[in-house]
Amino acid sequence: MAYKLLGNKVENPDDEVFSGATLIYISATLATEAVLKTSGDVVIGRIRISSGQSISLVKDATDKVTCPNSVCTPIANHW
Repeated sequence: MAYKLLGNKVENPDDEVFSGATLIYISATLATEAVLKTSGDVVIGRIRISSGQSISLVKDATDKVTCPNSVCTPIANHW
């Protein structure tokens, strides 16, 4: 699978909506926890990410991501 970049990377995002992107590539620079919240600040969920690990996080366009010790990039799947 390949990724299509939809914007610039954001280091240590805090309540970032990533211009409405619905898929975020998260790369942990140190062990961290990603928190996904609705636009109304209701926590949807949390996930621990080990140092050096990366994940792809699906979110709604208005959901917010907070993830210290990480670099996050809005992407889309490209087949």
